[in-house]
Amino acid sequence: MSPHRPPSLRRDVAASALVVTLAVAPPVWAGTIVDARNAHVTATSPARVVTLGAATTETVLALGLGDRIVAADAGSRGLPEAADRATLGYHRQVSAEGVLSMGPDLVLATEASGPPAAIEQIRGAGVPLAVLSDTPTLAAATARIETLGALLDAQPAAETVVQSLHRDLEAAEALRPATPARVLFLYARGGGVGQVAGDHTVADTMIGLAGGTNAFAGTEGYTALTPEAAVGARPDVLLVTTGGLGALGGPTGIWSTPGLAQLPREQVRLVVMDDHLLLGFGPRTGEAALALARHLYSEPAQP
Repeated sequence: MSPHRPPSLRRDVAASALVVTLAVAPPVWAGTIVDARNAHVTATSPARVVTLGAATTETVLALGLGDRIVAADAGSRGLPEAADRATLGYHRQVSAEGVLSMGPDLVLATEASGPPAAIEQIRGAGVPLAVLSDTPTLAAATARIETLGALLDAQPAAETVVQSLHRDLEAAEALRPATPARVLFLYARGGGVGQVAGDHTVADTMIGLAGGTNAFAGTEGYTALTPEAAVGARPDVLLVTTGGLGALGGPTGIWSTPGLAQLPREQVRLVVMDDHLLLGFGPRTGEAALALARHLYSEPAQP
């Protein structure tokens, strides 16, 4: 018998080996985007991702890629699926050394992430770093989902998330009455006077998506609550987050807050929503708008 295999058999063995190799070898792909800083960012099969910003973290989770997150910022700890990840501190004050110590092959940040020197140090270390827009608009929210879908090779999942978001927004729009409710959003953390949300804030956008009118429209950003301003705003609804309500002493304490105590309580309803849901402005933006619309127009609010 010849010690050599016939040529046809050798070809068959080689072909079989190729099939086995393709079956067991991990796929290698590269996603490239232009981020919010006009930088071209390429990620090649990232397996150790650091996320800075709760909306960024939640979007990666929504794309079904939570197993790739090795660390996230402190603001992401409120997301149950990210609770067991390493925490890197507040996303506006990250440590470059802390991020790099996680051995990331991709860092996802936002325009609010900082300080700038830390962001540049991470980029200078050769780690792909994408800066995503944090503009509080619906277009920016959907673009972030689509951008991460492209960068992480998860376009079908991103498309599904965006479609779900728009379905919820359509359902919220269907609840919009001829005369929208005037909504005062109060942001509170710890002691002191809370702040009310004006134009170009996430709360302002969410109120609009839910079919309401911001009682402080025409005021830029967040401003301190005063009795005169609160009464002059003539709100129908006082909107706070769960965390904000707790910081102000619960339903009883909130109505004793200077500024709110002067409101005609029998005419103003209290609506309380989860912090991450209402203000996260990530993949659940549509869900949040629909939940708020239902609070405003379909369901009784808290007394």
